[in-house]
Amino acid sequence: MSDNPLDPSGDPFGPPEVSVEVQCLHCGEQYDSYRIEWRVKTDADGKQYGFWCCPTPGCGGMGFGFDILPTDSHYRDERGGWVCDDEDEEEYDEENFDEDFLPKDGPIDLAKPGNNGHDRVELAGDGDDIPF
Repeated sequence: MSDNPLDPSGDPFGPPEVSVEVQCLHCGEQYDSYRIEWRVKTDADGKQYGFWCCPTPGCGGMGFGFDILPTDSHYRDERGGWVCDDEDEEEYDEENFDEDFLPKDGPIDLAKPGNNGHDRVELAGDGDDIPF
C-alpha cells in the first residue's frame, strides 16, 4: 500500500476487486460497489487527500467496509475474508470456544442472584451506592 494520500490504491477502504451490491449507511442507497467514487479534497492546512465515497450526491458516506457495506450478510472478499484479514492475528478455534471465551469456573448463570450485571458498588467514604 502507498503512503500517498492521493493514491486510491493505497486506501484500505476502496471497493472490492469483484463488484458486489452495497448499501450506504448514511443515505440508504443500494448500488453496485464499482460505483464507489474516489474524491480528492483539501484540508484546512491546504493539503490534499483522497477518499472513497458513496456516489449519491450530497451523501457523506465514506469507505467500503466502513459506511458502505455489502448487502449480502455472508459476503466474503476474494481472499475468503471480510474486507481484510490480518494473517498475524490469532485464529478462532471453534473446538476450544468454551475454554477460550468462557470464565474458568463455568458459564454464568443469569438466573442466579448477583449474576445479572446490576450489582451495586459502594464507594469508599460517602456510603452512596452506584448501580453498574
